[in-house]
Amino acid sequence: MSAVSLHQLNKFDNVRYCSALNGVYEHSPWIIQKTFNDRPFNSVEELHDTCVSLINSAPHDTQLSLIRAHPDLAAKLEQLPRLTRFSQKEQSKAGFSSLPLVVINQLRNELVRYRQLFGHPFILCLAENSAIDVLPILKERMQSDLDTERTACLFQITRIGWHRLCSIIDLTHL
Repeated sequence: MSAVSLHQLNKFDNVRYCSALNGVYEHSPWIIQKTFNDRPFNSVEELHDTCVSLINSAPHDTQLSLIRAHPDLAAKLEQLPRLTRFSQKEQSKAGFSSLPLVVINQLRNELVRYRQLFGHPFILCLAENSAIDVLPILKERMQSDLDTERTACLFQITRIGWHRLCSIIDLTHL
């Protein structure tokens, strides 16, 4: 997909607007749909801040649905085709394939324990962390209580959304 300017985005009808920003929030189009009536946005930061406000003010069940819409990190190769194009790119770029098999297996085991503990996948912005960072961060976050971890996941989702917005919106023609 080619980048779109913020000016164009502000002029799009609802269908084109939502289509241009499709996938910014994993299988959760409601976030982008709700920002449509808040246009025009003067900056990507303003659009992102609107999305963050929607996420943070959403009901608890909606927040959990957003978290649960994300794939597990270090997805097995046979699962990659089911990931969104953003997730495929992010997981590939993070370097999971370069980790030793023993580390991958340990990571997958810990991810299963995490999901059993919290009832949702572990969320980490891979644009800001490499595969080698995941296991220590995962182990630290497994010490959190449910509310703290939900908040951490939502923060990571907003960071993922920021990077995805920046990959879609042409930042040279604001």
